[in-house]
Amino acid sequence: MGKCKFFTKMAIGAAVGGAIALTDRQTRAEMKEWAVYLFEMAKDPEGLSASSKEIINRAKDTAQQITEDVSYIREKVDSLKDLTPNVKELVDETKSTFLPGEENTASATDQTSVK
Repeated sequence: MGKCKFFTKMAIGAAVGGAIALTDRQTRAEMKEWAVYLFEMAKDPEGLSASSKEIINRAKDTAQQITEDVSYIREKVDSLKDLTPNVKELVDETKSTFLPGEENTASATDQTSVK
């Protein structure tokens, strides 16, 4: 019984709020535009169906494009993961070629810190 009163009072409050909102001229004009639009849609259900299908197809195309983009990005990230150790090795080799004395010092420091 308490629920019935709650929903009844909520509906009354919504109706009063709607009536107060309609005192504004701009709000009435917008509601009139929406009403005209809804009546036109009700008269042409095939048009509503066609526009709904078009929106659904666009959403599917967008989802497919996002899936392809994520896949491409994932491939690039995996490629970078594989490439990073190779680049590090190349940099270390280049460094040891141009600075042979410092590379040995760095190796000794690395070995000391490992122990």
